[in-house]
Formats: sequence, structure tokens, C-alpha cells
Amino acid sequence: MPRTLITPIADEETRRLAVEVWAAARSASGPRPQPARAQRVAEKMATRTAGGDVALLAHYGERPAGMLVAEPFVGDDGPDDSCGHLSMVFVDPALWGCGVAGALLRSLQRGDHGPGWTRLSVWTRETNRRARRLYAARGFTDTGERAALHEGEVICRWEWRAEE
Repeated sequence: MPRTLITPIADEETRRLAVEVWAAARSASGPRPQPARAQRVAEKMATRTAGGDVALLAHYGERPAGMLVAEPFVGDDGPDDSCGHLSMVFVDPALWGCGVAGALLRSLQRGDHGPGWTRLSVWTRETNRRARRLYAARGFTDTGERAALHEGEVICRWEWRAEE
């Protein structure tokens, strides 16, 4: 089994590879994203990594396989420096089930490439069983919070807390 290597998304080449992974994952549930949308995602990653957020790229063997972007959590009471929010987690569908997403989350949970948050938060579609299984396997719990996307689909918030 190939080794999964996690590195920061820190330059134009790693951003390009991350956008390719993102586009492949998005294509699994519909048409391939338009180039303009892919460009906006690349720009978002560039500004986020410049602003202190965490952006990680996973390679499975030699192959770009997954990407993750996290930012400081902002709740109803404002920013929380102890908590990160996962805004993007995507894996190339050809590698689903190979442990790539788990490796990305594990790296973030350990603080390998970031501020060492003791809590992580993520919103995911309630219908996304694959994501909910992943988060549960990595120690996240469903907070019970729900919201509706503009098209009416329900999303749920999950949270992970480091063991004390």
C-alpha cells in the first residue's frame, strides 16, 4: 500500500494540484466545475494560506490525492483561537476508502502543519454518509446544530476535541 504524505499547500504548484483534486471530487457528484470556479478556489486558497489559515495537500504514493483547508473558528461570540473550522476537505474519488481524508485530519489534529487547535469544527451535508463516517472515525461528534443551505439541503455541524 502506498504511503500518504501530507504537506502544506504553499506555492502555485501545490495549489494547482489541490484544485485538480477538488475538481475531481466535485465531478463525482455532478458535472466538472467550470474553469472560472476552479480559479476562484485557487485564489481562495492563495489568500487563505497568506492569512495564516491551514491548507494541506495529501499525496498517496506519488499521486496528488486529497486536500484540506481550515481556518480559525468564528462562533456567535466571535473568534475562538483554540478551535479551527474545516472549510474544505476533498479526496480524489479514485482514492476514496484509501485513508487519505483520515490522514489529512490526523495531521491537522496533531498540529503537524498549523496552530495546534484543540478543537475542530466542520459543517457537512446531513445526507453525506461518507463524510459523517469519516468524522466519527476521527473522533468528531455531531453537535446537534443544523442549518439549511439556500437550496434547502440540511447541513449538520460536527466537532472534535483533543483529549486532555
